[in-house]
Amino acid sequence: MIEKTVLPNGVRIVSEDIPDVRSVSLGIWVGAGSRRDPRGKEGLAHFTEHMMFKGTRTRSAFDIASGVDALGGVLNAHTAKEYTAYYVKVLDEHLDKAADILEDLFMNSTFPEDEIEKEKQVVLQEIRMSEDSPDEYITELFSREFFKGTSLSYPILGSEDTVRSFSRGDILDFISNSYTPGSIVLVGAGNIRHSQLVDMAAERFSRLDRRRGKEQALVERISGGRDLVVQKDLEQVHLTIGTRGPSMGDDRRWAYIVLNTVFGGGMSSMLFQEARERLGLVYSIYSYIYSYEDCGAMAVYAATTPDKLAQTIKVVSEQMLHVKKGEFGGLTLDDIKAQIKGHLLLSRESTESRMGSIGKNEIYYGRDVPIEEILEKIDRVGSDDLVTLAQEIFVRENMTFVALGKVVEEVEHLSSIL
Repeated sequence: MIEKTVLPNGVRIVSEDIPDVRSVSLGIWVGAGSRRDPRGKEGLAHFTEHMMFKGTRTRSAFDIASGVDALGGVLNAHTAKEYTAYYVKVLDEHLDKAADILEDLFMNSTFPEDEIEKEKQVVLQEIRMSEDSPDEYITELFSREFFKGTSLSYPILGSEDTVRSFSRGDILDFISNSYTPGSIVLVGAGNIRHSQLVDMAAERFSRLDRRRGKEQALVERISGGRDLVVQKDLEQVHLTIGTRGPSMGDDRRWAYIVLNTVFGGGMSSMLFQEARERLGLVYSIYSYIYSYEDCGAMAVYAATTPDKLAQTIKVVSEQMLHVKKGEFGGLTLDDIKAQIKGHLLLSRESTESRMGSIGKNEIYYGRDVPIEEILEKIDRVGSDDLVTLAQEIFVRENMTFVALGKVVEEVEHLSSIL
């Protein structure tokens, strides 16, 4: 059962009691991610997340880390395009201590100047590590190109130049403008009572003054049809081909999810079976969906040798054509829906996953979305819905093509295959 309390200043406290487990996952979710970074300060949301772990008025960075380790728990955080999450997972008997540490670092971090300079070096290493991981870097390059001209194109990690420019004042301004009480959600899932969570958090979070932050600029239009080739000395060419996807509030989001699963969402998908199993062109190929408040993307990722690049793109194009004709590679809609439902239901067996689902639902919808509601919407998707959707989005003018590696043919020739 999901319970929710809203404090007078707008902070939300949401929990789900799962009495048959021994763990509790506790998270603080903030509706502020990289698309809220000020222009010229890209990466600031992510850097702020890092600095939250560098000491409070009463705890050093070591005290924070060792305090959770001593409980046998896990403490972590991550920054996305539209939110940042700080979370801890512990045995239920250690909830009070874990909550105290998590709330302390969130509410009372001091952001010491010497730690800021040291953490810059850490994030610079993170940027370089990402650029040395082609499957990660191509995803970043695609986002920059597909969402060009919007704040969604901002790299979550920032650039070396922007990271070097960050100051303590930048962090404090970002928190003041983006970590507003109305954007904060405290979420607990596991063997926990809602009243217990409210009692632990209400006093601390009630101290936050109700205020409005800067409004987030929404995307008016995504223009496709762009190509980008980044030459790099790699054994394989990594490519991403993407088109328009659903926003978080799009009624057709469930049709997109079914289409994505049919097209490239697993080992039985059309792309995997044709490009890897039948033709042996790739080791890795799949499709995925990005969904944001106001827009989204659906994309294909693949990695192949330079001499197989044109053929791999041709296979992707051919499979798009098959879907547009209502040909799903021998897959039945019932089997695909069963696959999606299975993944959804299995993920709910983890308290950390439940905490994450509740947090995101609250950020985007202001409520929990019951699993029964999701399953019903998936059941409503018909084959005609997939065909109509594919015919709309799988067209060249909607698509962005990005390649990373030793591309030996002209991109104009390669992208024309689409």
